[in-house]
Amino acid sequence: MRRIGISLSVLVVFWTFGVSHADTQKIRIMDACDPATFNAQPPVGPGLGDICQEHPNDGVTFEEFGELLTRTAFGHPAWRFNAPYLEIESGDKVRVTNRGGEDHTFTEVSEQFGGGRVAGLNEPLGLTALPQCAEALAPAIHPGDSMQIKNLRDGTHYYLCCIHPWMHAIIQVGSEKDTD
Repeated sequence: MRRIGISLSVLVVFWTFGVSHADTQKIRIMDACDPATFNAQPPVGPGLGDICQEHPNDGVTFEEFGELLTRTAFGHPAWRFNAPYLEIESGDKVRVTNRGGEDHTFTEVSEQFGGGRVAGLNEPLGLTALPQCAEALAPAIHPGDSMQIKNLRDGTHYYLCCIHPWMHAIIQVGSEKDTD
């Protein structure tokens, strides 16, 4: 009898956890910076030491990263939001987690993507910084950290990493569709 009670308790806990988190979608922020070569570069901004933390996705050298920083390549594909497009229902939440080794942002921008706050990454791509990318408006998400987005209005929402501006995501929010 005790085993049945314990099993039932465990089942209720897992069911409750599943129901309470069923309305949360996930986006992972990814990069593949190589700490040895990225951290050998001069710091990108004031107070920045190591710009690439150890993580399981390392491997792209600073030189390889720079080779794809052109208007035609438009940034290294290892720096991305996974998922770049997400459809959610009204009331759903989105959990954004930095699984990379560098700081990133996940900043809502206008309907048109543009440049971030790092001029050295905007210029080779031919981008102009967006006002939403000012540091005060677009705080960094450090490696391993998460943020949650909730209460999005119905419609299309555009997100950009204000450090690596080729990293884009679109979240489409809509009410549940009628079933006939």
